[in-house]
Amino acid sequence: MYEQLLAYHDTIREFAMNEPINALFAACVLILEVIGEWTGMGYQLANIVIFIVLQPALILLFLYLWLREKRRR
Repeated sequence: MYEQLLAYHDTIREFAMNEPINALFAACVLILEVIGEWTGMGYQLANIVIFIVLQPALILLFLYLWLREKRRR
């Protein structure tokens, strides 16, 4: 996968300069695809695990820690 990125370096850079929002989206999708391939979950399951499970869990964890610290003071 890394070799493919190197092969398209100039194309990616030009795309990022002309359409930064689309380039950011494409980069995020690529990261999810790499995570999905690396873990064996696939893109869709990696997306669900990150944004439906981990992100809300982290938000709740940090809310709990913040409230606990706020009560101590």
